[in-house]
Amino acid sequence: MHFSLQMAGTDMSVSMLLLLAAVIQTAAVALAVSTLTIEQLHTVLCVWTVAHRHFPPGRPIVVSLPRTTSDVTPSALSEPLPQRDHLKTVDVLLGKLHDGTRWPIEVFGPNGDDTTDSSVLQHSYILFVWIEEADSLNETIENQVENLRYSTAWNPRGRFLVVVTERNHEPAHLLAAHICSILWQVARIVNVVVLIPNQYAYRPMHAMRTTSTTAADRLNLYTWFPFQLGRCGEVQEVILLDEWVIEHNGRFSQNVHLYPEKVPKNFMGCPVRVGTVGIDPFVIMTENYTQNDGSPVYKVTGLSVEILKLVSQKINLTTIFLAPSLDMDFFSYAKLKADLSEDISDVLTGILPLLPVFVTAYNDATIPYTHEYVKMLVPCPKAIPGTQKLMTTFSLSVWLTAGFVMLLTTAVFWCAGNVPYRSVCNETHTYQSLSNSFRSAWAVFVGVAVPQQPTTSVLRVFFFLYVCFCFSISTVFQAFFVSYLVEPVDEKKLETLDDLMNSQVVYGSISTLNIIQYHLSYPELVKFYEHKSLQ
Repeated sequence: MHFSLQMAGTDMSVSMLLLLAAVIQTAAVALAVSTLTIEQLHTVLCVWTVAHRHFPPGRPIVVSLPRTTSDVTPSALSEPLPQRDHLKTVDVLLGKLHDGTRWPIEVFGPNGDDTTDSSVLQHSYILFVWIEEADSLNETIENQVENLRYSTAWNPRGRFLVVVTERNHEPAHLLAAHICSILWQVARIVNVVVLIPNQYAYRPMHAMRTTSTTAADRLNLYTWFPFQLGRCGEVQEVILLDEWVIEHNGRFSQNVHLYPEKVPKNFMGCPVRVGTVGIDPFVIMTENYTQNDGSPVYKVTGLSVEILKLVSQKINLTTIFLAPSLDMDFFSYAKLKADLSEDISDVLTGILPLLPVFVTAYNDATIPYTHEYVKMLVPCPKAIPGTQKLMTTFSLSVWLTAGFVMLLTTAVFWCAGNVPYRSVCNETHTYQSLSNSFRSAWAVFVGVAVPQQPTTSVLRVFFFLYVCFCFSISTVFQAFFVSYLVEPVDEKKLETLDDLMNSQVVYGSISTLNIIQYHLSYPELVKFYEHKSLQ
Protein backbone atom coordinates (compact mmCIF):
# COMPACT_ATOMS: atom_id res chain seq x y z
CA MET A 1 0.00 0.00 0.00
CA HIS A 2 2.80 2.35 0.86
CA PHE A 3 4.50 1.54 -2.46
CA SER A 4 1.41 2.40 -4.50
CA LEU A 5 0.91 5.70 -2.73
CA GLN A 6 4.56 6.61 -3.31
CA MET A 7 4.29 5.92 -7.04
CA ALA A 8 1.12 7.96 -7.31
CA GLY A 9 2.83 10.84 -5.57
CA THR A 10 5.77 10.60 -7.93
CA ASP A 11 3.54 10.68 -11.02
CA MET A 12 1.71 13.66 -9.63
CA SER A 13 5.02 15.48 -9.03
CA VAL A 14 6.18 14.80 -12.57
CA SER A 15 2.86 16.03 -13.96
CA MET A 16 3.10 19.18 -11.90
CA LEU A 17 6.64 19.81 -13.12
CA LEU A 18 5.64 19.34 -16.75
CA LEU A 19 2.64 21.62 -16.28
CA LEU A 20 4.81 24.23 -14.59
CA ALA A 21 7.38 24.01 -17.42
CA ALA A 22 4.60 24.44 -20.00
CA VAL A 23 3.25 27.46 -18.13
CA ILE A 24 6.71 28.99 -17.91
CA GLN A 25 7.34 28.36 -21.61
CA THR A 26 3.96 29.84 -22.55
CA ALA A 27 4.64 32.85 -20.35
CA ALA A 28 8.08 33.28 -21.90
CA VAL A 29 6.65 33.12 -25.41
CA ALA A 30 3.90 35.53 -24.47
CA LEU A 31 6.46 37.89 -22.97
CA ALA A 32 8.59 37.68 -26.09
CA VAL A 33 5.56 38.28 -28.32
CA SER A 34 4.53 41.29 -26.25
CA THR A 35 7.95 42.89 -26.85
CA LEU A 36 7.74 42.50 -30.64
CA THR A 37 6.69 45.32 -32.91
CA ILE A 38 3.70 45.05 -35.22
CA GLU A 39 5.95 44.37 -38.21
CA GLN A 40 7.97 41.73 -36.36
CA LEU A 41 4.86 39.93 -35.15
CA HIS A 42 3.31 39.86 -38.62
CA THR A 43 6.64 38.75 -40.07
CA VAL A 44 6.43 35.72 -37.76
CA LEU A 45 2.80 35.10 -38.76
CA CYS A 46 3.60 35.43 -42.46
CA VAL A 47 6.57 33.03 -42.31
CA TRP A 48 4.53 30.56 -40.25
CA THR A 49 1.69 30.68 -42.81
CA VAL A 50 4.11 30.17 -45.72
CA ALA A 51 5.63 27.16 -43.92
CA HIS A 52 2.22 25.58 -43.30
CA ARG A 53 1.09 26.08 -46.87
CA HIS A 54 4.22 25.33 -48.86
CA PHE A 55 6.74 23.38 -46.75
CA PRO A 56 6.08 19.61 -46.81
CA PRO A 57 5.38 18.19 -43.34
CA GLY A 58 7.83 15.67 -42.00
CA ARG A 59 10.69 17.14 -44.03
CA PRO A 60 13.39 19.18 -42.30
CA ILE A 61 13.14 22.97 -42.14
CA VAL A 62 16.52 24.70 -42.00
CA VAL A 63 16.69 28.12 -40.32
CA SER A 64 19.85 30.08 -41.14
CA LEU A 65 21.06 33.14 -39.25
CA PRO A 66 23.64 35.66 -40.50
CA ARG A 67 26.84 36.67 -38.80
CA THR A 68 26.65 39.13 -35.93
CA THR A 69 28.99 41.88 -34.84
CA SER A 70 30.34 39.92 -31.88
CA ASP A 71 32.10 36.66 -32.59
CA VAL A 72 31.17 35.13 -29.24
CA THR A 73 27.66 35.78 -27.95
CA PRO A 74 26.71 33.96 -24.76
CA SER A 75 23.08 35.00 -25.09
CA ALA A 76 20.81 37.13 -27.16
CA LEU A 77 20.90 39.84 -24.49
CA SER A 78 24.59 40.48 -25.19
CA GLU A 79 23.82 41.48 -28.78
CA PRO A 80 23.45 45.09 -29.87
CA LEU A 81 19.92 46.45 -29.73
CA PRO A 82 18.93 45.98 -33.44
CA GLN A 83 20.34 42.45 -33.52
CA ARG A 84 18.64 41.66 -30.22
CA ASP A 85 15.29 42.60 -31.79
CA HIS A 86 16.00 40.37 -34.80
CA LEU A 87 16.90 37.44 -32.57
CA LYS A 88 13.65 37.91 -30.67
CA THR A 89 11.79 37.55 -33.95
CA VAL A 90 13.72 34.36 -34.70
CA ASP A 91 13.06 32.97 -31.22
CA VAL A 92 9.32 33.55 -31.49
CA LEU A 93 9.22 32.01 -34.97
CA LEU A 94 11.16 28.93 -33.85
CA GLY A 95 8.79 28.49 -30.92
CA LYS A 96 5.75 28.77 -33.17
CA LEU A 97 7.18 26.33 -35.73
CA HIS A 98 8.10 23.90 -32.98
CA ASP A 99 4.65 23.95 -31.39
CA GLY A 100 3.08 22.29 -34.40
CA THR A 101 5.69 19.47 -34.46
CA ARG A 102 5.10 19.21 -38.20
CA TRP A 103 8.75 19.44 -39.22
CA PRO A 104 12.20 18.63 -37.88
CA ILE A 105 13.91 21.99 -37.37
CA GLU A 106 17.63 22.54 -37.93
CA VAL A 107 19.19 25.87 -36.96
CA PHE A 108 22.41 26.92 -38.68
CA GLY A 109 24.17 29.65 -36.76
CA PRO A 110 26.74 32.15 -38.03
CA ASN A 111 29.85 30.27 -36.89
CA GLY A 112 29.54 27.27 -39.20
CA ASP A 113 30.29 24.77 -36.41
CA ASP A 114 26.82 23.21 -36.43
CA THR A 115 27.11 21.53 -39.83
CA THR A 116 25.67 18.03 -39.63
CA ASP A 117 25.85 15.00 -41.86
CA SER A 118 22.44 13.53 -42.53
CA SER A 119 20.98 11.12 -45.03
CA VAL A 120 17.64 13.01 -44.99
CA LEU A 121 17.58 15.57 -47.80
CA GLN A 122 16.59 19.06 -46.72
CA HIS A 123 13.57 20.50 -48.54
CA SER A 124 12.81 23.87 -46.93
CA TYR A 125 15.04 26.78 -45.95
CA ILE A 126 14.36 30.01 -44.05
CA LEU A 127 17.20 32.55 -44.33
CA PHE A 128 17.09 35.59 -42.05
CA VAL A 129 18.98 38.59 -43.34
CA TRP A 130 19.75 41.68 -41.32
CA ILE A 131 22.24 44.10 -42.80
CA GLU A 132 24.62 46.12 -40.68
CA GLU A 133 26.13 48.03 -43.59
CA ALA A 134 24.79 48.89 -47.01
CA ASP A 135 27.45 46.92 -48.89
CA SER A 136 27.44 43.83 -46.64
CA LEU A 137 24.45 42.06 -48.25
CA ASN A 138 26.58 40.00 -50.64
CA GLU A 139 28.92 38.83 -47.90
CA THR A 140 26.07 38.06 -45.49
CA ILE A 141 24.13 35.83 -47.87
CA GLU A 142 27.23 34.18 -49.33
CA ASN A 143 28.41 33.21 -45.85
CA GLN A 144 25.04 31.73 -45.00
CA VAL A 145 24.82 29.69 -48.20
CA GLU A 146 28.42 28.47 -47.90
CA ASN A 147 27.66 27.36 -44.34
CA LEU A 148 24.63 25.40 -45.55
CA ARG A 149 26.48 23.82 -48.47
CA TYR A 150 28.88 21.97 -46.17
CA SER A 151 26.02 19.72 -45.05
CA THR A 152 25.55 16.41 -46.87
CA ALA A 153 21.78 17.06 -46.81
CA TRP A 154 22.16 20.32 -48.78
CA ASN A 155 19.49 20.67 -51.47
CA PRO A 156 19.68 23.78 -53.70
CA ARG A 157 16.46 22.68 -55.40
CA GLY A 158 14.49 23.02 -52.17
CA ARG A 159 12.15 25.89 -51.33
CA PHE A 160 13.86 29.00 -49.95
CA LEU A 161 12.29 31.85 -48.01
CA VAL A 162 14.54 34.86 -47.41
CA VAL A 163 13.30 37.14 -44.64
CA VAL A 164 14.76 40.66 -44.69
CA THR A 165 14.41 42.31 -41.30
CA GLU A 166 16.40 45.52 -41.72
CA ARG A 167 16.13 48.56 -43.94
CA ASN A 168 18.36 49.01 -46.95
CA HIS A 169 18.60 52.17 -49.05
CA GLU A 170 17.51 50.20 -52.14
CA PRO A 171 13.82 50.01 -53.07
CA ALA A 172 12.10 46.77 -52.10
CA HIS A 173 12.00 45.28 -55.63
CA LEU A 174 15.67 46.12 -56.30
CA LEU A 175 16.70 44.60 -52.98
CA ALA A 176 14.75 41.44 -53.80
CA ALA A 177 16.38 41.27 -57.24
CA HIS A 178 19.79 41.69 -55.61
CA ILE A 179 19.14 38.81 -53.20
CA CYS A 180 17.85 36.53 -55.97
CA SER A 181 20.92 37.35 -58.05
CA ILE A 182 23.29 36.44 -55.19
CA LEU A 183 21.55 33.12 -54.56
CA TRP A 184 21.66 32.29 -58.28
CA GLN A 185 25.34 33.12 -58.63
CA VAL A 186 26.44 31.31 -55.46
CA ALA A 187 24.40 28.11 -55.62
CA ARG A 188 22.06 28.28 -58.64
CA ILE A 189 19.02 28.65 -56.35
CA VAL A 190 15.82 29.32 -58.29
CA ASN A 191 12.96 28.36 -55.99
CA VAL A 192 13.21 31.41 -53.74
CA VAL A 193 10.74 33.89 -52.25
CA VAL A 194 12.00 37.12 -50.68
CA LEU A 195 9.93 38.64 -47.86
CA ILE A 196 10.51 42.39 -47.42
CA PRO A 197 8.40 44.67 -45.20
CA ASN A 198 7.30 47.98 -46.64
CA GLN A 199 7.41 49.68 -43.26
CA TYR A 200 10.30 49.22 -40.83
CA ALA A 201 9.19 51.49 -37.99
CA TYR A 202 9.45 49.80 -34.59
CA ARG A 203 6.01 50.44 -33.20
CA PRO A 204 4.76 48.74 -30.01
CA MET A 205 1.70 46.50 -30.15
CA HIS A 206 -0.67 49.04 -28.57
CA ALA A 207 0.31 51.81 -31.02
CA MET A 208 -1.85 50.45 -33.85
CA ARG A 209 -5.50 51.22 -33.08
CA THR A 210 -7.08 51.73 -36.50
CA THR A 211 -8.24 48.85 -38.69
CA SER A 212 -7.54 50.65 -41.97
CA THR A 213 -4.37 49.58 -43.83
CA THR A 214 -2.23 51.33 -46.36
CA ALA A 215 0.36 50.15 -48.85
CA ALA A 216 3.02 50.73 -46.23
CA ASP A 217 1.38 48.26 -43.82
CA ARG A 218 2.16 45.24 -45.97
CA LEU A 219 4.85 42.62 -46.35
CA ASN A 220 5.85 42.08 -49.96
CA LEU A 221 6.80 38.66 -51.32
CA TYR A 222 8.97 38.69 -54.46
CA THR A 223 10.37 35.99 -56.73
CA TRP A 224 11.91 35.68 -60.21
CA PHE A 225 11.76 33.37 -63.22
CA PRO A 226 15.18 32.56 -64.70
CA PHE A 227 14.16 31.53 -68.23
CA GLN A 228 11.46 33.91 -69.36
CA LEU A 229 11.51 36.55 -72.09
CA GLY A 230 14.97 35.43 -73.25
CA ARG A 231 16.70 36.23 -69.94
CA CYS A 232 18.60 32.90 -69.88
CA GLY A 233 19.33 32.74 -66.16
CA GLU A 234 20.05 36.44 -65.59
CA VAL A 235 18.24 38.16 -62.74
CA GLN A 236 17.05 41.41 -64.30
CA GLU A 237 13.81 41.97 -62.48
CA VAL A 238 11.54 40.33 -59.92
CA ILE A 239 7.80 40.09 -59.73
CA LEU A 240 5.52 40.75 -56.77
CA LEU A 241 3.85 37.42 -56.06
CA ASP A 242 1.64 38.43 -53.15
CA GLU A 243 1.32 40.77 -50.18
CA TRP A 244 0.75 40.05 -46.51
CA VAL A 245 -1.72 42.58 -45.15
CA ILE A 246 -0.94 43.74 -41.61
CA GLU A 247 -4.36 43.71 -39.98
CA HIS A 248 -5.80 41.60 -37.17
CA ASN A 249 -4.07 38.18 -37.56
CA GLY A 250 -2.83 39.09 -41.01
CA ARG A 251 -3.74 37.61 -44.41
CA PHE A 252 -2.50 37.26 -47.97
CA SER A 253 -4.15 39.64 -50.38
CA GLN A 254 -4.13 37.25 -53.39
CA ASN A 255 -3.49 33.78 -51.89
CA VAL A 256 -1.42 32.70 -54.89
CA HIS A 257 0.92 29.73 -54.97
CA LEU A 258 4.30 31.11 -53.89
CA TYR A 259 6.46 28.35 -55.42
CA PRO A 260 5.25 27.81 -58.99
CA GLU A 261 7.11 25.70 -61.53
CA LYS A 262 10.03 27.73 -62.87
CA VAL A 263 11.74 25.35 -65.28
CA PRO A 264 10.06 25.84 -68.66
CA LYS A 265 9.61 23.25 -71.38
CA ASN A 266 11.04 25.68 -73.93
CA PHE A 267 14.29 27.44 -73.03
CA MET A 268 14.06 29.82 -76.01
CA GLY A 269 17.48 28.86 -77.37
CA CYS A 270 19.41 29.70 -74.18
CA PRO A 271 23.03 28.47 -74.27
CA VAL A 272 24.32 25.65 -72.09
CA ARG A 273 28.07 25.08 -71.71
CA VAL A 274 28.98 21.41 -71.86
CA GLY A 275 32.16 19.77 -70.60
CA THR A 276 32.95 16.29 -71.91
CA VAL A 277 35.29 13.53 -70.79
CA GLY A 278 35.74 10.03 -72.16
CA ILE A 279 37.14 7.90 -74.93
CA ASP A 280 35.85 6.56 -78.19
CA PRO A 281 32.97 5.68 -78.71
CA PHE A 282 31.52 7.72 -75.84
CA VAL A 283 33.20 11.05 -76.67
CA ILE A 284 34.60 11.78 -80.14
CA MET A 285 35.86 15.19 -81.27
CA THR A 286 35.13 15.56 -84.97
CA GLU A 287 36.24 19.16 -85.61
CA ASN A 288 37.66 22.22 -83.88
CA TYR A 289 38.43 25.66 -85.27
CA THR A 290 38.74 29.29 -84.23
CA GLN A 291 36.13 31.90 -85.08
CA ASN A 292 36.88 35.41 -86.29
CA ASP A 293 36.57 36.79 -82.77
CA GLY A 294 39.21 34.35 -81.54
CA SER A 295 36.89 32.02 -79.63
CA PRO A 296 37.44 28.28 -80.20
CA VAL A 297 34.64 26.02 -81.44
CA TYR A 298 34.57 22.27 -80.79
CA LYS A 299 32.38 19.79 -82.62
CA VAL A 300 31.87 16.72 -80.44
CA THR A 301 29.89 13.52 -80.95
CA GLY A 302 29.69 10.10 -79.33
CA LEU A 303 27.24 7.96 -77.41
CA SER A 304 27.15 10.23 -74.36
CA VAL A 305 27.07 13.44 -76.36
CA GLU A 306 24.25 12.44 -78.71
CA ILE A 307 21.91 11.82 -75.77
CA LEU A 308 22.54 15.35 -74.51
CA LYS A 309 22.09 16.79 -78.00
CA LEU A 310 18.74 15.05 -78.32
CA VAL A 311 17.52 16.42 -74.98
CA SER A 312 18.79 19.93 -75.78
CA GLN A 313 17.02 19.91 -79.13
CA LYS A 314 13.79 18.81 -77.50
CA ILE A 315 13.77 21.63 -74.90
CA ASN A 316 15.32 24.23 -77.28
CA LEU A 317 18.75 24.64 -75.66
CA THR A 318 21.84 25.74 -77.58
CA THR A 319 24.77 23.47 -76.67
CA ILE A 320 28.24 25.05 -76.52
CA PHE A 321 30.95 22.43 -76.14
CA LEU A 322 34.10 23.27 -74.23
CA ALA A 323 37.45 21.63 -74.99
CA PRO A 324 36.83 17.87 -74.53
CA SER A 325 39.03 15.73 -72.29
CA LEU A 326 39.81 12.61 -74.30
CA ASP A 327 41.97 11.09 -71.53
CA MET A 328 40.42 9.51 -68.47
CA ASP A 329 43.12 10.47 -66.01
CA PHE A 330 42.93 12.21 -62.65
CA PHE A 331 43.88 15.64 -63.99
CA SER A 332 41.15 15.58 -66.64
CA TYR A 333 38.46 14.80 -64.08
CA ALA A 334 39.86 17.34 -61.61
CA LYS A 335 39.79 20.07 -64.26
CA LEU A 336 36.21 19.27 -65.28
CA LYS A 337 35.05 19.27 -61.68
CA ALA A 338 36.78 22.61 -61.07
CA ASP A 339 35.16 24.08 -64.20
CA LEU A 340 31.75 23.00 -62.96
CA SER A 341 32.25 24.46 -59.47
CA GLU A 342 33.70 27.71 -60.85
CA ASP A 343 30.77 28.24 -63.25
CA ILE A 344 32.89 27.71 -66.37
CA SER A 345 30.66 24.84 -67.48
CA ASP A 346 27.02 24.03 -66.79
CA VAL A 347 26.79 20.33 -67.65
CA LEU A 348 29.23 17.42 -67.70
CA THR A 349 28.73 14.35 -69.86
CA GLY A 350 30.77 11.36 -70.89
CA ILE A 351 32.23 8.55 -68.81
CA LEU A 352 31.35 9.80 -65.34
CA PRO A 353 31.17 6.95 -62.82
CA LEU A 354 28.76 7.36 -59.94
CA LEU A 355 31.39 7.64 -57.23
CA PRO A 356 31.37 9.98 -54.20
CA VAL A 357 34.29 11.92 -55.65
CA PHE A 358 32.08 13.01 -58.57
CA VAL A 359 28.57 12.99 -57.10
CA THR A 360 28.51 15.60 -54.32
CA ALA A 361 26.00 18.02 -52.84
CA TYR A 362 27.24 20.70 -55.24
CA ASN A 363 25.92 18.99 -58.36
CA ASP A 364 23.34 16.46 -59.51
CA ALA A 365 23.71 13.24 -61.45
CA THR A 366 21.18 11.92 -63.92
CA ILE A 367 20.28 8.27 -64.16
CA PRO A 368 22.99 6.27 -66.00
CA TYR A 369 22.27 5.96 -69.72
CA THR A 370 24.94 3.34 -70.41
CA HIS A 371 26.26 0.53 -68.26
CA GLU A 372 29.76 -0.85 -68.57
CA TYR A 373 31.30 -3.71 -66.64
CA VAL A 374 34.95 -3.91 -65.66
CA LYS A 375 36.19 -7.46 -65.29
CA MET A 376 39.44 -8.63 -63.75
CA LEU A 377 41.01 -11.33 -65.91
CA VAL A 378 43.18 -13.89 -64.12
CA PRO A 379 45.31 -16.62 -65.72
CA CYS A 380 43.91 -20.12 -65.94
CA PRO A 381 45.57 -22.77 -63.76
CA LYS A 382 48.52 -24.37 -65.52
CA ALA A 383 49.03 -28.12 -65.89
CA ILE A 384 51.49 -29.44 -63.34
CA PRO A 385 54.63 -30.77 -65.13
CA GLY A 386 55.20 -34.54 -65.08
CA THR A 387 58.32 -34.37 -62.95
CA GLN A 388 56.58 -32.16 -60.45
CA LYS A 389 53.61 -34.52 -60.29
CA LEU A 390 55.90 -37.49 -59.68
CA MET A 391 57.76 -35.65 -56.97
CA THR A 392 54.54 -34.70 -55.22
CA THR A 393 53.36 -38.33 -55.09
CA PHE A 394 54.87 -38.65 -51.64
CA SER A 395 55.63 -36.02 -49.09
CA LEU A 396 59.18 -34.90 -48.48
CA SER A 397 59.46 -36.99 -45.32
CA VAL A 398 58.54 -40.19 -47.20
CA TRP A 399 61.08 -39.48 -49.93
CA LEU A 400 63.79 -38.84 -47.36
CA THR A 401 62.92 -42.03 -45.49
CA ALA A 402 63.07 -44.08 -48.70
CA GLY A 403 66.45 -42.61 -49.60
CA PHE A 404 67.78 -43.25 -46.12
CA VAL A 405 66.60 -46.90 -46.25
CA MET A 406 68.28 -47.40 -49.63
CA LEU A 407 71.56 -45.96 -48.38
CA LEU A 408 71.34 -48.06 -45.22
CA THR A 409 70.71 -51.19 -47.30
CA THR A 410 73.75 -50.40 -49.47
CA ALA A 411 75.89 -50.12 -46.35
CA VAL A 412 74.57 -53.42 -44.96
CA PHE A 413 75.22 -55.23 -48.25
CA TRP A 414 78.76 -53.89 -48.44
CA CYS A 415 79.54 -54.78 -44.81
CA ALA A 416 78.15 -58.29 -45.27
CA GLY A 417 80.42 -58.86 -48.26
CA ASN A 418 83.63 -57.62 -46.54
CA VAL A 419 83.37 -58.73 -42.91
CA PRO A 420 84.37 -62.42 -42.32
CA TYR A 421 81.95 -64.67 -40.49
CA ARG A 422 83.18 -67.31 -38.13
CA SER A 423 80.35 -69.81 -38.31
CA VAL A 424 79.26 -69.45 -41.90
CA CYS A 425 80.86 -69.00 -45.24
CA ASN A 426 81.67 -65.61 -46.54
CA GLU A 427 79.21 -63.65 -48.67
CA THR A 428 79.52 -63.73 -52.46
CA HIS A 429 81.87 -61.29 -54.13
CA THR A 430 78.88 -59.34 -55.62
CA TYR A 431 78.44 -57.51 -52.32
CA GLN A 432 82.12 -56.88 -51.69
CA SER A 433 82.08 -53.79 -53.91
CA LEU A 434 80.33 -50.62 -52.72
CA SER A 435 79.13 -49.79 -56.23
CA ASN A 436 77.72 -53.28 -56.74
CA SER A 437 75.96 -53.09 -53.38
CA PHE A 438 74.33 -49.75 -54.38
CA ARG A 439 73.24 -51.17 -57.75
CA SER A 440 71.64 -54.15 -56.03
CA ALA A 441 69.80 -51.89 -53.58
CA TRP A 442 68.64 -49.61 -56.44
CA ALA A 443 67.53 -52.61 -58.52
CA VAL A 444 65.31 -53.88 -55.73
CA PHE A 445 63.93 -50.33 -55.15
CA VAL A 446 62.85 -49.97 -58.81
CA GLY A 447 61.62 -53.59 -59.05
CA VAL A 448 64.44 -55.12 -61.13
CA ALA A 449 66.10 -58.51 -60.43
CA VAL A 450 69.51 -58.44 -58.74
CA PRO A 451 72.45 -60.31 -60.40
CA GLN A 452 73.21 -62.41 -57.31
CA GLN A 453 71.08 -63.16 -54.25
CA PRO A 454 72.61 -63.12 -50.76
CA THR A 455 73.92 -66.44 -49.44
CA THR A 456 74.01 -65.93 -45.70
CA SER A 457 70.82 -66.39 -43.71
CA VAL A 458 71.14 -63.10 -41.86
CA LEU A 459 71.56 -61.10 -45.04
CA ARG A 460 68.72 -63.00 -46.70
CA VAL A 461 66.34 -61.99 -43.88
CA PHE A 462 67.39 -58.34 -44.24
CA PHE A 463 67.14 -58.66 -48.03
CA PHE A 464 63.59 -59.99 -47.70
CA LEU A 465 62.52 -57.13 -45.46
CA TYR A 466 63.99 -54.62 -47.91
CA VAL A 467 62.12 -56.26 -50.82
CA CYS A 468 58.82 -55.95 -48.88
CA PHE A 469 59.46 -52.27 -48.18
CA CYS A 470 60.30 -51.53 -51.83
CA PHE A 471 57.28 -53.50 -53.03
CA SER A 472 54.87 -51.42 -50.94
CA ILE A 473 56.45 -48.17 -51.99
CA SER A 474 56.47 -49.19 -55.66
CA THR A 475 52.84 -50.34 -55.60
CA VAL A 476 51.62 -46.98 -54.24
CA PHE A 477 53.84 -45.02 -56.61
CA GLN A 478 52.65 -46.95 -59.70
CA ALA A 479 49.00 -46.43 -58.73
CA PHE A 480 49.47 -42.65 -58.56
CA PHE A 481 51.58 -42.65 -61.71
CA VAL A 482 48.86 -44.39 -63.73
CA SER A 483 46.21 -41.95 -62.42
CA TYR A 484 48.38 -39.01 -63.50
CA LEU A 485 48.62 -40.43 -67.00
CA VAL A 486 44.85 -40.94 -67.24
CA GLU A 487 43.79 -37.63 -65.59
CA PRO A 488 46.34 -34.77 -65.71
CA VAL A 489 46.45 -32.52 -62.63
CA ASP A 490 46.35 -28.70 -62.79
CA GLU A 491 47.43 -26.04 -60.32
CA LYS A 492 44.96 -24.62 -57.78
CA LYS A 493 42.46 -22.24 -59.34
CA LEU A 494 42.40 -18.55 -58.24
CA GLU A 495 38.91 -18.20 -56.79
CA THR A 496 39.07 -15.36 -54.23
CA LEU A 497 40.68 -11.95 -54.00
CA ASP A 498 42.96 -13.26 -51.25
CA ASP A 499 44.18 -16.04 -53.55
CA LEU A 500 45.00 -13.46 -56.20
CA MET A 501 46.71 -11.15 -53.72
CA ASN A 502 48.88 -13.96 -52.32
CA SER A 503 49.82 -15.27 -55.74
CA GLN A 504 52.78 -14.21 -57.85
CA VAL A 505 50.54 -12.93 -60.64
CA VAL A 506 51.59 -9.44 -61.74
CA TYR A 507 48.75 -6.89 -61.75
CA GLY A 508 48.28 -4.71 -64.79
CA SER A 509 45.51 -2.23 -65.58
CA ILE A 510 44.43 0.33 -68.14
CA SER A 511 45.56 3.79 -67.12
CA THR A 512 42.09 5.23 -67.86
CA LEU A 513 40.61 3.10 -65.07
CA ASN A 514 42.95 4.35 -62.35
CA ILE A 515 40.62 7.26 -61.56
CA ILE A 516 37.89 4.72 -60.77
CA GLN A 517 39.76 2.00 -58.94
CA TYR A 518 41.42 4.32 -56.43
CA HIS A 519 38.11 5.87 -55.34
CA LEU A 520 36.17 2.69 -54.65
CA SER A 521 34.76 2.13 -51.18
CA TYR A 522 35.39 -1.65 -51.23
CA PRO A 523 38.07 -2.15 -48.52
CA GLU A 524 39.34 -5.52 -49.77
CA LEU A 525 39.81 -4.19 -53.29
CA VAL A 526 41.61 -1.08 -52.00
CA LYS A 527 43.92 -3.33 -49.99
CA PHE A 528 44.55 -5.42 -53.09
CA TYR A 529 45.53 -2.35 -55.15
CA GLU A 530 47.88 -1.15 -52.43
CA HIS A 531 49.51 -4.58 -52.07
CA LYS A 532 50.01 -5.12 -55.79
CA SER A 533 51.31 -1.60 -56.34
CA LEU A 534 54.21 -2.34 -53.96
CA GLN A 535 55.29 -5.44 -55.87
